[in-house]
Amino acid sequence: MNSKIKLSVFKKALNQDIKIIRVLFGLLSVLIISFMFSLTINKYTKTANVISLSFSKKDSIIKRAIYNADFKIKEVSQLKEQFGIIEEIKKSYLFIAHRYSSYNYSFSIFFTVFSIVTGILGFIIVKIGWDNTNNYYLKSAFLISFFCSTLFGLLPNVFGTKENIKNNLTKYNFYSGLQLDIYNLVSDNSGYIKRSTKQSIDSLNTEITLITKKIKENQDLYFDIHIDKVPTDFKPLE
Repeated sequence: MNSKIKLSVFKKALNQDIKIIRVLFGLLSVLIISFMFSLTINKYTKTANVISLSFSKKDSIIKRAIYNADFKIKEVSQLKEQFGIIEEIKKSYLFIAHRYSSYNYSFSIFFTVFSIVTGILGFIIVKIGWDNTNNYYLKSAFLISFFCSTLFGLLPNVFGTKENIKNNLTKYNFYSGLQLDIYNLVSDNSGYIKRSTKQSIDSLNTEITLITKKIKENQDLYFDIHIDKVPTDFKPLE
């Protein structure tokens, strides 16, 4: 009688331990996936920072040339101020483009990996049969992999990564072009300052006004999220 009671207690404790192990298996899987996702983003960000450094070096050469210009007229001072304003605006566009690029890269990597894993596990389960598969960890791994492949397949559309990257880089390049226009004016390649006539200075002021107008009309930031891209009639197990 005592042995039966001990055996019953042992089985109960074992079942409880198995439940805890299964919960820990699920939690550990989620933590590993989250950690790997963050690691992938950080790796991409480091690469992107190298590219950003190249952009910064190019901009610093232009900036140095502009700020070293020794023309003592208010128009040149205005151009220098415009250059500084654009420099700050560009940082926002480049930051958002880099952020979305890192997400898009990570989404693509994880979608590819989990799609392959889902296919392999799915083949094994289909061969055995879902109801005939008694391996909890095999089923759990399949469901987690299926969920992740679906999630990372949907997220690029929900976050509109490609569109947001394109729009923000387009704006970044637009403002870079404006900075080159300012460089051209400060270098006096059109001879406005050299001629120093009322007409030539008026022409220079027209150029400055046009640059201000372009800055004012092109300050929209792009970080759109398309929640309507999430399917509401999704039935994965049917």
